[in-house]
Amino acid sequence: MGFQAGAGFDDNTIYLMLAGTGCVVAILWAMWAAISAYKGWVKGRVEDSAFGLACLKVVFLVIIFYWVFI
Repeated sequence: MGFQAGAGFDDNTIYLMLAGTGCVVAILWAMWAAISAYKGWVKGRVEDSAFGLACLKVVFLVIIFYWVFI
């Protein structure tokens, strides 16, 4: 009650805002990592197995981030 009276909104709103921000940051990071790995793979600087492992790591980390934030 004290936080809501002082801030003008309840604590669930803050939680949703922080969780949404964290999920957006995780998605933006995953997009950056996947695009960087893809560009390296297309130019031949990254091997097939390393590209596949990088994509797997990105997916795994996004799942972990979502589990932490939501």
